[in-house]
Amino acid sequence: MKSALIFLLLIVCLGGAALSKPSEDDFKRFINAKATQKDANFLQAGLNEAKVDMFVQNCTFVNRIFWVNVTQNGHTIYTGAFAHFFNRAQIATVANTIKGDLQQVEGQVKSVAQNH
Repeated sequence: MKSALIFLLLIVCLGGAALSKPSEDDFKRFINAKATQKDANFLQAGLNEAKVDMFVQNCTFVNRIFWVNVTQNGHTIYTGAFAHFFNRAQIATVANTIKGDLQQVEGQVKSVAQNH
């Protein structure tokens, strides 16, 4: 019974991921909102919208069943899943920061262990 319930929940989660996968239009709206959020005048907003259109035209969308990858020049720059886009460069930066912090803590633990 427990296995059947877990399987049912897995199917529901996978169905939710497949149904909420963002589209190319969602990406354009996401980038446009990001680019124009600080615009004070109408002219600047229009200029930024034209830049967004050119940027989106240079992107390639690789659709998967449960997510979409946005690539530019062969590099994945965004991943879209569950109706949200994630900036891959930001994620890599945070992961590298955490990795550096862990190495620092590991060094401190080793120095404390050697002193005792």
